[in-house]
Amino acid sequence: MLDNLPVGSYIPHDSVIHGLRARTKLLLLCWLAFSFFVANHKRFHYGVYGWAFALLLLTLSLSGANPGYIWRRMRVLFILMALSVPFILIWTAGATWRAFDLFTLTVGRLTLPFQFVVTYDGLWFAVSTTCIFLLLYLGTLALTLSTTPVALAEAIVLLLRPFRRMGLPADEFGLMTLLSLRFVPTLVQETNQLIKAQVSRGADFTTGSLWARARGVITLVVPLTEGALRRAGGLATALEARGYGVTGEATMLHEGRLRWLDWTLLLVIPAATILVYLYL
Repeated sequence: MLDNLPVGSYIPHDSVIHGLRARTKLLLLCWLAFSFFVANHKRFHYGVYGWAFALLLLTLSLSGANPGYIWRRMRVLFILMALSVPFILIWTAGATWRAFDLFTLTVGRLTLPFQFVVTYDGLWFAVSTTCIFLLLYLGTLALTLSTTPVALAEAIVLLLRPFRRMGLPADEFGLMTLLSLRFVPTLVQETNQLIKAQVSRGADFTTGSLWARARGVITLVVPLTEGALRRAGGLATALEARGYGVTGEATMLHEGRLRWLDWTLLLVIPAATILVYLYL
């Protein structure tokens, strides 16, 4: 029921994408996110979005993920985008692109036409926003599918270490990231167990009015919160018992030196993105 979350879903596979360093993939994802928002200011130019979409599709195909598996994790996003796009088209002002007649209301001698007006600004804003959310979701999905939580936490620590001189606790931040990613599958599993326990006692989460379903979900909040706090307390006790402290730099298990393929991608993909932005 709750197994379609994109985070914490690493799939072991022997591929080029899995062999890259985690910080390489993280830096490339940050670069693509930056390029999306820059490309948003170049109206009706889809080169960067098309290039990123092709690149992410290639990445997902090399990651070994089943297309059906990816679709199950994306269908909720498509539903949300389909619901939001009409409101963006209606409420964005600007020069009119096309007006669609819906119906005409006649009151005595007064005729009131109702139209659905689509502006150029609304059309571009809807397309660019949809592309940005979709591509960022695909990028995050590709990152989590091909990177273990430990390697991702180590990459964050290494990327943030230069800021330690400014007082930023990079190692603690990396540990928080790792624990957050590790806790997601655990909480999902515990939620599924609670749902099965409630269903076995006669609870119904799929039928009835909206208020009845909401009350059914509320019954899960208290035991789920209590379980999460209990696990957090046990984890804090375990860390203290092992003498955890950020007195020095943590030893990296997965993240070593960048290899030639990492450097090549870090140079080629930004350069190709800039060329696509300037000439397409």
